[in-house]
Amino acid sequence: MIEQNEHIERLHPDGLTSLSKVADLYDVSAKTIRRRWESESSDFPKPIKIDGCNYFKNRDLLEYNENLQYETA
Repeated sequence: MIEQNEHIERLHPDGLTSLSKVADLYDVSAKTIRRRWESESSDFPKPIKIDGCNYFKNRDLLEYNENLQYETA
């Protein structure tokens, strides 16, 4: 399960974060992150591909993390 993470709040809104770093930030595997964005029932942000690697827009991660706060409150 992916839970709200205070480390996400430190990301610069205009930056990008790699799949492996996102997995580290949420303390889950990259495979779990992949399953989340591929699931139709999940609102986890979709990555963008740059040179064949997956990156997430930090702004999307910040928004997702904020929404998690409201879901668990």
